[in-house]
Amino acid sequence: MLARECLSENAQGRRLSYMAGAESNLPTGDDRATVVCLHCGKPQEVGRRAMSITCKFCNKSLKLEDIPIKTYQARRVIETCGVVTVEKKGNVVSDKILCGGLVARGKVKGTVISHGPVLVGPEAEIRGDVTAPTLAVGAGAVLEGHYIIGPKNGHNGGAANEPEPISGGRRPSADDDFD
Repeated sequence: MLARECLSENAQGRRLSYMAGAESNLPTGDDRATVVCLHCGKPQEVGRRAMSITCKFCNKSLKLEDIPIKTYQARRVIETCGVVTVEKKGNVVSDKILCGGLVARGKVKGTVISHGPVLVGPEAEIRGDVTAPTLAVGAGAVLEGHYIIGPKNGHNGGAANEPEPISGGRRPSADDDFD
């Protein structure tokens, strides 16, 4: 009864509750998502509609939205927990791309560190080092750099279970002339 009196006293017609048993404006489990911090690697719950947050563990700013790139862009760093999509006419030159996933249909030049899958289209070019849990490459794509594909191993030193790097192009042989 007291909760109803509090609700009816609001002149603007808003339904506000002040009692624990009454309706709440807090998001439910369906309105929440779990993101992993790009910097400290710790998961945390955020509102599904949030576009950016501050990590509650390392206090660094995190961008949550997806980044589409349709034209030429030169940036020092691209950071997002979302997916970076480089379209066919897109061209990115960056020192570092730190993302939740990458879809490359155009050209990418720079170091890519992805916490999700990296998908490379058949006409795409990636020039730079790539670290990701999974990599899918379309026939005809150009890959150049050092590729580390597989889960991160930090619990036992990583030497025994470290994934074998995959390098773009052909492997060097003893007959190569390095002079």
